[in-house]
Amino acid sequence: MNNNEVYYIILDNGILLSKKKYNHWQEIQDEYYDSFVSSMGPWTYEELISYLEDDFRDENRWPFIKENLKGYFDSKEIVHYSDRKLNV
Repeated sequence: MNNNEVYYIILDNGILLSKKKYNHWQEIQDEYYDSFVSSMGPWTYEELISYLEDDFRDENRWPFIKENLKGYFDSKEIVHYSDRKLNV
């Protein structure tokens, strides 16, 4: 796994991860102004996995498939949208 860090961005219509570099959470809010709820990070792969394990426990409830997260962190892809629909 490389040293990429991501922001975990919660929108009213889903969750996404972004490798974009932000100086402040308000920049994220401005970018996603129409649906922004909250954001966390930046997190490494290990920090993200730890959060998902603590918050969602069962991997079947995670918003992202673990294998897809590994691929995303190793890719040049900037934004990755949740793999699953969540019942919020």
